[in-house]
Amino acid sequence: MIFLVVEASLKVRESLCYVLLSFGIKGISLSNRQAALDELKSNPEIEGAIVDIDSQDVDGIKLIEEIRASYSHANKIIIHTIQSNKDFVVRMVEMGVVGYLLKPYDEEEIFSKLKAILAKIESHNKQRKHIRVKPDPEEMLRLHFRLPDYPHLIAGKILDISIGGVAIELLNPPEEDILKSVARIARIQFTLSGKQFSPAGQIILQKGNFLALRFITLNTSEKTRLARYIFKRIST
Repeated sequence: MIFLVVEASLKVRESLCYVLLSFGIKGISLSNRQAALDELKSNPEIEGAIVDIDSQDVDGIKLIEEIRASYSHANKIIIHTIQSNKDFVVRMVEMGVVGYLLKPYDEEEIFSKLKAILAKIESHNKQRKHIRVKPDPEEMLRLHFRLPDYPHLIAGKILDISIGGVAIELLNPPEEDILKSVARIARIQFTLSGKQFSPAGQIILQKGNFLALRFITLNTSEKTRLARYIFKRIST
């Protein structure tokens, strides 16, 4: 696996490359956005990047946008930043960032953070638009909804969740024909970090007791809370 390390500080770049080597990843040390784009054009084996968001030379936000638009093979993007406000968190999740390294740089802490991030993204499906995270097993997250003309509440255990939708294991699956005939679910109800969510949704896949749902409507508050939950899961 090959990662770009696009970082203003030479010392930090080199240290990040050494840390990546400990995980079997080759790091290519680069100091600015243009150098990163040149490398992406010439090397299709690049799978991801660690990007300094705060440096004007790196121009990290623009670089991430260009990677997403033109270099989908390099979709594992980890940011290095001092920023942590909620608007920034939401923006990074929406841009598909999969990990977060907080400044000031500390090699021991970075090692443990990268280890956790890489473990979480190892099985990520590259075709997915949104990054999905698995809840902590101790959370035991549940979800439920009702269908038109069906008398029973349908419930499931949340397996993974993203800004775009959720996958669940049905606890009381109805007949498959009932779910296949549903175009829209008025309210998908669940709780994250003590906060209630109730977006409208759509069934996109059922296979046995497995059900995948797409969120059709998330209000601003729900979107912000969900983004913060996801970002917390991929950065710890």
